[in-house]
Amino acid sequence: MSKKNTYWFGGTVTAFLGVGVVKLVAPEFSGTAFTLASASGYVMVAAGITLISFATRRKSSEAFITIEKGAKDRKRP
Repeated sequence: MSKKNTYWFGGTVTAFLGVGVVKLVAPEFSGTAFTLASASGYVMVAAGITLISFATRRKSSEAFITIEKGAKDRKRP
């Protein structure tokens, strides 16, 4: 499995688990337990989205645009 596929899979699973905690588990609690479950679920969602963003990064060699010397003087077809 490539490194990017690992980020996609791990991020998706983490984000969906976070949503499951917030929507399914947290409502079963009350008081402080509800707050902790909700907060941890939201943190898991944010962590999952962050992991997915790692899968969409470009290679460092492709990160910047390189301009050829004298490109402004060249005529376009």
